[in-house]
Amino acid sequence: TMRHFFGGDAPVPKKATSYKDYKDPWLESADLGFDPLNLALGSGIFDTAATAVPETTYYNYRESEVKHGRFAMGAFLAIFAESADRSALAKQLGSTSALDSLDGTLGLDEVQAPVLLIGIGIQALAEYNLQKSETDGNILSVEYKKDRIPGNLGFDPLGLGKDSGSIKGLHNIEVNAGRLAMIGITSFLFKEFVVKDASIAQKIL
Repeated sequence: TMRHFFGGDAPVPKKATSYKDYKDPWLESADLGFDPLNLALGSGIFDTAATAVPETTYYNYRESEVKHGRFAMGAFLAIFAESADRSALAKQLGSTSALDSLDGTLGLDEVQAPVLLIGIGIQALAEYNLQKSETDGNILSVEYKKDRIPGNLGFDPLGLGKDSGSIKGLHNIEVNAGRLAMIGITSFLFKEFVVKDASIAQKIL
């Protein structure tokens, strides 16, 4: 046991009562102070590795949010790559001349399917390389590293994040944009598959 210079046990670290106690060095404008269920302090999913620390669960939720945001941004932009999707969105936004001919395939049988598969493949390869470099032995969790920004897969061909200051700002912009995209794509799908179908909408709305 570690001892003080004048004897006695070292003080026990204070248990976190909020994700803010972890003092995330990467979170600035994207910190909206919202975690009413204290999910960031949970355990049993991401922190099963022997090397897990109290911040591991929080770090993995941050990692997941960034990655889900990226997929949502890609999905939202994909709407504009297919005419049926564009028309459906215009109809939802109130255009009287737009025709909503979108079906359950969401146009994936045309241009979007190959692009989606390529995107998933690139993401899977990046995840594999990330997990290969870790030593925690848990493929379901990202190892906590305070100096690694959540979601960083080492891909920056334009060199936008050359210093910690710029990459921190870009990270917060990405998180906020990802949240908006997740809300946007969820709203689009909800209106398309629930509200548009009168029989379903009548049951749940």
